[in-house]
Parts: sequence; C-alpha cells; structure tokens
Amino acid sequence: MNRLKSLLILSGFLCTVPALAGVPPSFTPANSAILLVDHQNLTVSWVKSVPHDTLISTIRELARLGAEMHIPLVITSTMETTQVGPTIKDIQDLAPEAYAHRVKRGGTLSAFLDPAFDRAVKATGRKNLIIAGLTSDICLMHTVESALREGYRVQVVADASGSMTSLADQVTWARMRELGAVITDGNQILTELYPDFGTPEGQKAAQINLQEVVSKMAP
Repeated sequence: MNRLKSLLILSGFLCTVPALAGVPPSFTPANSAILLVDHQNLTVSWVKSVPHDTLISTIRELARLGAEMHIPLVITSTMETTQVGPTIKDIQDLAPEAYAHRVKRGGTLSAFLDPAFDRAVKATGRKNLIIAGLTSDICLMHTVESALREGYRVQVVADASGSMTSLADQVTWARMRELGAVITDGNQILTELYPDFGTPEGQKAAQINLQEVVSKMAP
C-alpha cells in the first residue's frame, strides 16, 4: 500500500513539473528596467491604433513607475532636433532625471544600434526589460528584436505604444511573439511588478495607477 501511494505521489509530481517549469519567473522591481523609446511630439501624433488619452495615460504611468518607484528607467529619442521634435512634456515633467540622461539617437531604428543606448541598458544590470515605444512597427519593433537577440527577456507595453494603423500593430505583435516577446498592457505589468496592493510599495503603485489610468476612464 505504501509503495502504491509513493508511486501515485511520484506520478503526480512528474505530471506537474513540466507545466511549472514552463512558466518563467515574474518581472519584479528588483530585476526589471523600463525603456521608453521615441515618445516624441511627432511620433505621438502619428498614432491611430490606440486612443490618444490611453496612450498618454499609460506612458505617464510607466514614467512614474521608473521615477517614483526607483525602477531603472532609460529614455531615448530619435532625430529630436532635426525632424521628430522633443520627448513629450509628460515624460520630461514626470521623470526629469531620466529625461536629462536620455540617449539622443541620430536615426538608428533599433535603439540598441546606438552604443550609448546599449551601454545605458547594460548599466541598469537588469535582464528583464519593459519596453514601450513609437511607432510599434518601426523603432519599437527593431529595438525589441535587438533586445531579444542580446538575451534579454522582454515585455512590450502595447497601450504605451502604437502605430499608424491597427493592422500594423496586429502584425507587429504577432511577429514579436514569434521572436519571444510577451505583449502586455499597463495594468498587467504594474500588477505583475506589484502583486500585493496591501504592502507600502503596492499601495504607492496602486495610487499611480489610480491617478494616471483609472481616474481618467470615461464614466
């Protein structure tokens, strides 16, 4: 009887291990960094795949998570003095230190092709990257692909990103998934980082979410 019981227990264990082993570790404030790619005046105006208010609210939420919750935050812009204009004022105001240290690229579509950006990301010491950017199908796509090729784990925040058409987003998300990225949204990533709103840190994160996202929802 004892032998049969042991076999049954072992059988149950073997059946559950593969499923558990297939679930990757969660992103946490201690092992993740946030990358904001090309959220600039002109690129924001191009986005038609995500409602403007949703886009800005989620960008603000990510900027505040970096600045106020002390998650490493790397900001980059492209051709800001010649064509695309400055990083949006929301990011400048909410994350002034990260903005002051932003990587100003000359036109590389993958931000990782700029050595300064590559160094800035490596300097965070984090292998889990939370990335949002504009537009989804160009600079964000190429940046995510480069990150994956360099061995980072990547979650892409879809509602802090966007492109000129919904179709462009759809094919971009599909391609990113094939490469190994996870597509998420602002609420999901915030609650993955802070899964307990009863803790002091969780309460701070919940307040950011309430102020930037929940309070701005249409009644």
